[in-house]
Amino acid sequence: MLDFIRQYIICVVFVVMGLFLIIGNISIMISHRFKKTHSSGIPFLGGLLIAIGFLTTPKPFKYLALLGLLDPTIWMMFVSFYYCKNEDAILEKRYASFLSEHGFSTVREDDDLKIASEIIYKGREEFPHTQEYYYKTNKAFRVGYPWALMMVTEKDGKRFLVLDTGTEGNLKKLDPEKISIHPFEENTVILHDVAEFLEGQISIRIVKKDDPEHPADV
Repeated sequence: MLDFIRQYIICVVFVVMGLFLIIGNISIMISHRFKKTHSSGIPFLGGLLIAIGFLTTPKPFKYLALLGLLDPTIWMMFVSFYYCKNEDAILEKRYASFLSEHGFSTVREDDDLKIASEIIYKGREEFPHTQEYYYKTNKAFRVGYPWALMMVTEKDGKRFLVLDTGTEGNLKKLDPEKISIHPFEENTVILHDVAEFLEGQISIRIVKKDDPEHPADV
């Protein structure tokens, strides 16, 4: 081992840095999952450094570059790409039974309206977070960061907001205990502390498309 370190010190440095990044990313993933804390890691760089390190060694050791594939963020990147590419179809299937059971079958678009959200996070009241979405019923949209899924729907001439906070883990499977329906009062729904990861006041409004009071984030 000592001989290997002395002969291939560049490899060792790259591998150690790669392992450090992988361990850091795994700890962040654990915190996201169990401690409900949120911070950003550096995806796939750890595995890349390990691969580069072993590629600097002679042929018998070059194959160890494949150990870089043990970096879980590499596989998560492919999973994320799959979900991003197929998100609309996945979400449509996720809510199909729920919407049918509650009679929310009307799909309607209105070019004169928009959905405007404002979040005043607990502890960060001076930095409200605003977003805008085009108006289409039964179309899920993400609100906040970390985000929850919401959609506007209509039934018997009335509007409702569907809130889904069960978005961690499996995006394909709906958890009925984490979904709720809120009627619009004067085209507004005000929510408070909807989940541990989304604390504060959330305002969802239906406004005219040219309403200057709800500018979208740049």
